[in-house]
Amino acid sequence: MIGSNVSIGSNATIMPVSICDNVVIGAGAVVVKDIVEPGVYAGNPAKFIRSHA
Repeated sequence: MIGSNVSIGSNATIMPVSICDNVVIGAGAVVVKDIVEPGVYAGNPAKFIRSHA
């Protein structure tokens, strides 16, 4: 499930996970675990970078 106000960058790979509201997924990121804290995520695997401003 993908929550409200979620932005997903180009070429990102989203595995079957849940993403909470107010999240930004960076371009090319690979999301392999549930995201339960709002903020900005990037990398392979995707990691929390900073809170959403």
